[in-house]
Amino acid sequence: MVVANTFATDTRVRREASTLANSGFDVQVLCWDREGRRPAVERIDQCLVHNMKFGRTTVLVSSRLYYLMAALCFQAISFLWVIRTIAKARALILHAHDFNTLLGCVAVRQLLKDRVRLVYDCHELTPGAYEEWYGSLVAGIVGRLELALISRVDAVVAANQAISNYLSQKATVPVVVIYCCPATWEIPQIHQLAARRKLGLLPAFMVLFSGRARQDYDLAMILDAARDLKRDSPSDFRFVFTGPAETMAPLINTAVSEDIESLFDFRGWVPSEDLLSYYMASDLCFAVTRDIGPNTKVLTPIKLFESMACGVPVVVRDGTLAAEITRKWGCGIVIQNARTRFSTELMRLKGNQQLLRALGNAGRKAFLTEYNWDRMQAILLHLYTGLEFAGN
Repeated sequence: MVVANTFATDTRVRREASTLANSGFDVQVLCWDREGRRPAVERIDQCLVHNMKFGRTTVLVSSRLYYLMAALCFQAISFLWVIRTIAKARALILHAHDFNTLLGCVAVRQLLKDRVRLVYDCHELTPGAYEEWYGSLVAGIVGRLELALISRVDAVVAANQAISNYLSQKATVPVVVIYCCPATWEIPQIHQLAARRKLGLLPAFMVLFSGRARQDYDLAMILDAARDLKRDSPSDFRFVFTGPAETMAPLINTAVSEDIESLFDFRGWVPSEDLLSYYMASDLCFAVTRDIGPNTKVLTPIKLFESMACGVPVVVRDGTLAAEITRKWGCGIVIQNARTRFSTELMRLKGNQQLLRALGNAGRKAFLTEYNWDRMQAILLHLYTGLEFAGN
């Protein structure tokens, strides 16, 4: 596997890699350690991980030229690493995650032909993501290049149906959809009150935000709601954040400066084995994205499926793929940003426990029926076992 991200903190890549390792594949990973904190070589989830460092890009949000040059450099390193790795093996399945690893991996596939099979795993709508960062001109170039390159791969994996529909325009092989979602055995068998006692959470209507507090999410909506609730019933609500502390700093500063920090509980990064307990303790999960480009409209973040798994209603923005899924299964609230005050929705939901239970139960049904890793890993393994090499 080749991924231009920190493997240790990339939930999707780790799920796929550990599934393959547990199924008998010898998995090695070359990753770009974005935080620059990992050792050069480590073993995670039975996978041998090689961490390359180019600097801590997570705190270089404005350094877009730096990111572009580092990404190109990583592609070259990926090419050389795979060439060296395959010298020790008769054949190799190369799994490229996202566009910023695709060019180097296609070059290896073209050079070594029958000794390599290439899987392209697309986590986002590539031209949409590049438009948000670099504008429409770069996005157009990248989009055309991606569609040209995927005609050279042996299998394509998409993070959701919208991305699959886009890639299917040019893919010469079927595109399979693998959502990043929890497995059934991971869900804690604990009730809400017990989860709150375990985590030391105060009694209140709890809204959870998990993961990186990135620009993709409409955190201003939470701040506006906190300002409204501060006037009306500050002790009855709590916004709980789990995730990397550095991404929360601007939010923390605003909460402190405006004297609304009493409505917030910033927990920082929590171990994966504890994260789902926060969902079990929650009344609502916040997954509202901002309308900043095409990519944000098709995001299906893991928090959407973690909410379903734990029977917690999710709140999303209208006009998105997440909203379509939420409406289909009736498992949450769809916010129309321009017309709905989030604080009003929170007050309504707090007073309607029957509705909350119905939404949560619908999400749980969606998880058990469709969005669980038990199903997704079967799709991944079927894909891998279908990759034939010459002479096999």
